[in-house]
Order: sequence, then C-alpha cells, then structure tokens
Amino acid sequence: MVVKAEDEYRHAAPAEHSAGLWGDTLWVSVVDREANIFGINHFHLTNKGWGRFEALYVIDGVQQQYGNKHPLSPEADQGPWTDGLLSYEVVKPLEEIRIKFDGPRFGFDLTFKGRFDVFDYKDNLKGNPLAHGHYYGGHFEQGLHCTGPFEIRGGPNKGETRQLDSFSHRDHSWSTRFADEPPWEYGQQNQAFHFWPSIQLKDAHINCLGLDNDDVGIGGMPGGFISDKNGSRPIKGSSCEMLFSDNERDAVSFRYTMEMDDGEILHVRTGRKYGQVKLWDRGENDLENRLDCYEPFFDFEVEETGEVGYGVAEYSIQPPWPRWLV
Repeated sequence: MVVKAEDEYRHAAPAEHSAGLWGDTLWVSVVDREANIFGINHFHLTNKGWGRFEALYVIDGVQQQYGNKHPLSPEADQGPWTDGLLSYEVVKPLEEIRIKFDGPRFGFDLTFKGRFDVFDYKDNLKGNPLAHGHYYGGHFEQGLHCTGPFEIRGGPNKGETRQLDSFSHRDHSWSTRFADEPPWEYGQQNQAFHFWPSIQLKDAHINCLGLDNDDVGIGGMPGGFISDKNGSRPIKGSSCEMLFSDNERDAVSFRYTMEMDDGEILHVRTGRKYGQVKLWDRGENDLENRLDCYEPFFDFEVEETGEVGYGVAEYSIQPPWPRWLV
C-alpha cells in the first residue's frame, strides 16, 4: 500500500461509524539520553468536538506531565492542531512534523524529520493486525530524527535550555478506538496484553507488534517492520519474553525474537531503563481508564550483531486498574 500525503491529516469517519466516537491518534516519542529527557507526545483528535493533548515526559528522572481536553472542530481538517499550549503541525507530509509546547514547567519547539520511509500497517504479511474488535481506517509508522530546544522551567535545573538531537518514532491511526462499551465490571488481573517496541539503531529502525493474550482471536499474528537504506518492509513475526516487578505491571526487561522478511532471526534485548510514562487513554467518559498502556524508555542491543540503540518498549496490561480515576 502507499500512504498518501493526505493521510497526514484528520480523516472523516465513514458513514456507518459517524455517530460513534471516531478520531485520529498521533503518537511521537522523544528519547534523548545525552539531554536526559524522555517523553511521549500523544494526541486524540475526535469527531465529538474535542481533542486530547498530552506531553508526558521524564526530565532528569522526574515525571512531569501535561494533559488537556480541548474543544476541536468535529470536521476533518489539516491543522495545525492545538489547545493553546501544545500543538502539532504537519510541515511536509510524510517527511516533517513540528510539535511545540509552552507549559509552566517545561516547554519545547521540536522538529521531527523522517529518517526512513513510512510503513503502512496494511502491508503486514497477514494483513493489518490492528484491524480487530473495532474499525481501523488506517495506521502508519515512521522512524524520525528529532531536533530542537527543550526548556526546563521548574525544579533544580530551572532556566536550562537543552538542545535535543536524537532518533525518534511516530505513528498515526484513524479508527473507532474506545467507541465500544467495556464490560460492566471486572477485577484486577494484571495480564500482559501487547508489546510494541520502537528500536532505534544507527542505520536501521525496527518495530514489532505482538499479543500475549488471544482473547481477540489473533494471537501470534505478525506485525511490524524494519526500515533501513533499502526502505521500509514488513517482518514475518515476533515473540517477546517479559519480566515485570512484583506489582506485575512495571516492566523490568524485554527480549524480543523477530523473524525478518528474508528469514533471518534477530534477538533484541533491553538494557538500561530510563523511566516510563503511561498514556492517558480514554473514551468519551473522562473518569474511566480504558487502557493501561505503558511507555518505558530503554537501551537496546541486537544480540547477533552487537548493534546498540535506544527507544521505547511499549506494552499494555489488562484490564486497566484502577478503572475509575476519582
């Protein structure tokens, strides 16, 4: 499939889904070890007249996070999208985006340029593994290069401005995510659900998607890709060994086994952990937590080659707990 320039922007809901919750979700990572700044910028732009804007960061080992639900045109548009403090702008479709934040505790003006071609998740070898349980209009990902100033406005290093220069990752989905009603009640189970790392190496970018739970009927379905000088192409499949702390939710380490498109097997393990954040995942009910999706920042090593890198080792635990955030 070919991702089109217009896919950078908001998508109108198909007629059969227009009455329910529909939206574009944007996810962009910041992982700069030299600056000691790690974060996820996350946006959910919906057809309900609002969007959610998030800047979730770990600065010098301390979580500093921003989130806001802000009025937004229900109609599909080309942005920039902003709540007045945090903004997302498409500078050059499929090649460059800009994210700015002017908050009380930190601020930044970051440019993200494509390191490699975008990858359309419809090009996975057995189809889009995200198209289950609800309607996914599309999903693409891309390895990026992040640069720009990051200002610290509070804490012991108040007044410092650090220049970021590191690899990054992004995805963009448009779907009926969180439109369905969850179960009436459920208990705490601490069951690992999915893994989705972005592994950023000097000359390549590796992503894989897998499920630890087959409740949705697609356990083991492959997803993910490798990007390098030869373009972006799907991998065949992956599995993951996870180690958690005693609370069964905080990740300690991961080891991924991935079969590449040419049959080569790679093992990638995590090294140092720099911290983590959790996405603000909601449907229309602001009080109900819909997904415990964690974003830990790790070093990575490819065991077969010794290549080292860094990135995010996203995973989720189900069901969300606590469910009601009041």
